[in-house]
Amino acid sequence: MSMSMRAEEIEALAADYQYLYGKRIVVTVGFTASFYFWGGHTPQKRAALADCMEAFEKLYGQHLSWGCEPESWVTLKIKKMPRFQDYMKTLDEDDAVAWYAASGTDDEAANEYSISILTERGWMNGEMSSLRFQLPRKLVFDPAHQQEISTLLHFCQARLDTFHGRAGFGVVLPEQLTEWEPEELDVATRYFTLYAGDDTDQTQAPNGIKSVDYLTFIGDVLCERIGGRIAFEAYCRRHGVAPMRNGNGYIIRAGDLPELAPVADRLPETYVRFNAALRPLRNGNYGSMGSGSIKGELRFDRCTSDLWIRRFDAPNIWPPASFIGLGRSAPGVKPARKLELKSGDTCTRYGRYRDPDDDADDEDARCVVLQEGDLAPYRLKLGPHGEFLGRESVAWELHGEL
Repeated sequence: MSMSMRAEEIEALAADYQYLYGKRIVVTVGFTASFYFWGGHTPQKRAALADCMEAFEKLYGQHLSWGCEPESWVTLKIKKMPRFQDYMKTLDEDDAVAWYAASGTDDEAANEYSISILTERGWMNGEMSSLRFQLPRKLVFDPAHQQEISTLLHFCQARLDTFHGRAGFGVVLPEQLTEWEPEELDVATRYFTLYAGDDTDQTQAPNGIKSVDYLTFIGDVLCERIGGRIAFEAYCRRHGVAPMRNGNGYIIRAGDLPELAPVADRLPETYVRFNAALRPLRNGNYGSMGSGSIKGELRFDRCTSDLWIRRFDAPNIWPPASFIGLGRSAPGVKPARKLELKSGDTCTRYGRYRDPDDDADDEDARCVVLQEGDLAPYRLKLGPHGEFLGRESVAWELHGEL
């Protein structure tokens, strides 16, 4: 399939993934990228953020027309917003960098361009920082823009020393997105490779990746869950995956261009392989990608979020045949007998494995989902702001068979 045909086919599907409220587009598909990193309270990382913002604005700043005033979050025309670099000078390490700027004339629409930043504060423990941006989907099919997008992604990953991140086609919503979560769930049931629930990822980012994407970014520290860089590279090769070195981490690329992969088709083989290679790095107890239902409308909850996250594990996991009768908790059948799986050993039973040393209740406990043949990961020992202190062996306990 040629590049132009693929672009045309995706545009031809717009009526299926684009939602209007009056004349306003409120849900659509765009090219989205997210980077999760530690130390957003430090001068070094804030300098890196300034460099990333400058790189983004150099390419796409002319399209940004409004933003959220950092203190009040009131929307302002972009010319009334402070310069990002000047704004950061007003903050101390216990302040969070909070920034949002977008294109368009309507802050209640799903606009084509946006960039947002939210960092941890110095007094926080175990919290991560994020940089996100989105671009029109058409740009990734334009040869004139492909290289500049790639360069920007490589630069942000390396400059921020990214713990992990992703980029690809994602659901694009207005800045105040809660109202449109039911529509996000609806469109996510129709495309395997459309990334959903990005807004909730930051709180869970310390626990590993949520899902593979067209581009998946893996930092060296996260590789320690497999046993370090050499072990990670070998594990990827075992699954036919070739990670590309960039900065203090890797980029794993699923093909030349991002896809949508309608659920009427088979699971995309490349994503299945990448998912298998990175499953030991995956967060096995993510929680919910949506907020609570007010009037009974369907939104992502713990159960459907878990099904979506596991969609590349096997056929017929996602979308569910029916939402009727689904529980609200993450699926899993209590095992008939205790089964332990030590770090570095090979899994023999598909299931959700709990870290026995995590004293949180079952709904929030640290878990990993593994299939037969997967390597049981190590636990990362990190300081308050992600400082790598070592890796520890875990005797994972089978918590729920899948």
